[in-house]
Amino acid sequence: MGGSRIYVGVDVHKNFSFVCAMKENGEIILEKRVRTEELEKFLEDIENKTIILEPTTTAINLARKLRKKNEVLLSHPYKTKLIAESKKKTDKVDARILADLARTNFLPTAYLPPDEIMELREIIRERIRLKKLSTSTKNRIHSILAKNGIKYDGNLFSSEGREFLKSLDNGWIDRYLRILSSIENEIKEIDKEIRQKCMENEETMLLTTIPGIGYFSALLIYAEIGDIKRFPNSKKLCSYAGLVPSIRQSGNKVITGKITKEGNKLLRWVLVQCAFVAIRNDERFRNFYERLKQRKGSQKAIVATARKLLTVVYAVLRDRKPYVSYTPTNYYGEECTPVTNWAKT
Repeated sequence: MGGSRIYVGVDVHKNFSFVCAMKENGEIILEKRVRTEELEKFLEDIENKTIILEPTTTAINLARKLRKKNEVLLSHPYKTKLIAESKKKTDKVDARILADLARTNFLPTAYLPPDEIMELREIIRERIRLKKLSTSTKNRIHSILAKNGIKYDGNLFSSEGREFLKSLDNGWIDRYLRILSSIENEIKEIDKEIRQKCMENEETMLLTTIPGIGYFSALLIYAEIGDIKRFPNSKKLCSYAGLVPSIRQSGNKVITGKITKEGNKLLRWVLVQCAFVAIRNDERFRNFYERLKQRKGSQKAIVATARKLLTVVYAVLRDRKPYVSYTPTNYYGEECTPVTNWAKT
């Protein structure tokens, strides 16, 4: 197929996908159900095409392969739904909507990171999965002890605690201890890889100069943000992380509520964890947190501190300068001078 631009909407699923190819004038030239494993080869026959996908795990992996030879767009699922929600929802309809929105230049797009960023995300997510397995295994050991009425005062998984567990001569506990040891060894190996990746990257090393941010959190933050230039200011970045308050307006009345939680969950989670560390180790973050805690409570204060932390992240990545050498900015990206006004922003 040649000629004018062809917009190919693909509703991707694990086993089968539906393809809709549409001309610039809206004429549908192809609609077909295709095995997902054969999709890449099938699309090769369509020339001069733009491929549009929804960002599922399967679709993103496919997009990474396809973009080497094709223009590939990822639709923003939430915004696309607002624009073109249909009462009749089928794979065929979804594929047609994707093609039609791209054709008319109304498609809200999502960010498709370069391969090097995707690889960093995979490393981080694998480390998180291993940590969850470790926690699950420890919980299972606690459950066995509780079932048998056995108590232990102290850290059950310290050297002394593990010796105590082995002394119980319980087959199930011994089995879970072996599993736990194997998981922890894998975590140590992946932590070495994360440290090395972080030290090889200028941006992540700059992030480690910020209080509360270590190698793991620096690599996670960098991988989830990607190119900082795609955010015009820190407010947009905070919105991406879901760390901005929700707003409801009725007439002349504007009501701000809890944070939206509509952004990047992983980025939001790690920033809150970093905020807890920052308030213990940095006076300016601690003063900011304590001031808000008195007025709004600890939960809102720590979320606000996480948001403050993210504005610092934005400035450090934007200016490519370590934390100690830049003028802090407030929530809206405006400079705060002198530095003594930092806690008031």
